[in-house]
Amino acid sequence: MNTPTAVTGPFALPDVTLVQPAEHSTAHAVLAVRGDRIAALRTDPRSPADRVLEEYRGAYVVPGLVDMHTHLAPGSPLHVTEASLVTHLAHGVTALRDAGDSDGTSGPTARRAMEQGHPGPRLSTAGSFVTRGRTRWPNSLQMAGPRQADDLVARIADAGNQWIKSYEGLDPEDIAALVVAAEKRGLGVIGHVPGHLRHEHALLPDTQHFFGVPDPADLSADTVVCRATDWQHVDERRLDEVVRNSLSHGLAHTPTVVATEMLLSYHDYPKAKRAPDTALLPPLYANRLWHPTRGFPVYRNVDEARLARVAHTLDQKLRLIGDLHTAGVRLHLGTDSPQPFTVPGAALHTEMELFARAGIAPAEVWHLATRGNAKVLGPALGEPELGLIGVGAPADLLVYRDDPTTATRPGQGLLAVVSRGRLYPRQELDGAVAAHQARLRRLPARLVGAVGATLALRSTDFDF
Repeated sequence: MNTPTAVTGPFALPDVTLVQPAEHSTAHAVLAVRGDRIAALRTDPRSPADRVLEEYRGAYVVPGLVDMHTHLAPGSPLHVTEASLVTHLAHGVTALRDAGDSDGTSGPTARRAMEQGHPGPRLSTAGSFVTRGRTRWPNSLQMAGPRQADDLVARIADAGNQWIKSYEGLDPEDIAALVVAAEKRGLGVIGHVPGHLRHEHALLPDTQHFFGVPDPADLSADTVVCRATDWQHVDERRLDEVVRNSLSHGLAHTPTVVATEMLLSYHDYPKAKRAPDTALLPPLYANRLWHPTRGFPVYRNVDEARLARVAHTLDQKLRLIGDLHTAGVRLHLGTDSPQPFTVPGAALHTEMELFARAGIAPAEVWHLATRGNAKVLGPALGEPELGLIGVGAPADLLVYRDDPTTATRPGQGLLAVVSRGRLYPRQELDGAVAAHQARLRRLPARLVGAVGATLALRSTDFDF
């Protein structure tokens, strides 16, 4: 396996500037790491007793990025899950929420790999999809009514998950029962507003993808593409209703607006297929799963009329993000990778840029992507100080040449990633990602991937 070499503690970063985005910064500090914790913060620039990493003198240190909506690849002989973990790290993502395990193998595979020493972000999972009616993913649990909520939540919690993924076909009473049952077990609830409901009817604590904003009657089909892009009748009044409803009920949103923007890649599929970020994933994604005529049925034959709706919807979603942020509604940054051309790690950088396009200041975007996300994810992992730079906090950090929070280009100037107290130089992570790319592009892996993709497309209801 392609494992990057890490510097292990105790070590110290001398004469660095500590940046807690949108809050405060401390120049000429010494940050010491022991085990997986920040052991000391000193403003005395003299060398401490720890091993001093002089190559990072004068650098800037910020908390690691957190992706609040991603889907790790299923376990397979190709070890795509492990490749995805290191790809996330190489982009500074030190924690993530897997928002649904398609076949029940990705979460266990990722945890097992990290227990065996493979580097990867801290992982918080939803596990199964709780649904009613049509089963769209193999790893789904059917809910026949509110009385089942306690049993379903217990099954998901006992499997080691921290979140309940409320999915399709559920009624408001089902969702409310899941929320109550989850609270009793200390779990959170995220999910889709089902296609027959509006946002204000579902009352999901954390709505994904802005589903439920359009009226169900405006959806041309019950698919994720239509629900994400049929916003032709969403006007200013409707956006205001969503903001008010979110405020009055204390609801959060994880927009994953990058997944909407990446649909525009179908304007020029050959170009998108050759993009550097696309190359970070195995060829089976662009060549087969995302193919515009032979891939996931839901993404086939996306025509210019649909793409015009995508562009209109993207503008509306950016406006809604700005309105929600101004009103004080809780927003999380997530990506829904690997939807078409949303690549693990890289997609979170794009999501940050989109939040900035929505009118949110760069430092505040960094706050949302670090401590803002971590404040929600950390307690579920037993790490309430995740995303903080303080003594005793988890040593999940990014080291930059210059202050990255003055802009939203998190890929520029990244020198090293500290994950669980292990410091990975950027070149080590890039080398590991490149090795995984080379391995997955060799002929045997390509053949296995093509066969696996074909079997998956035949055995799963991907016309979702």
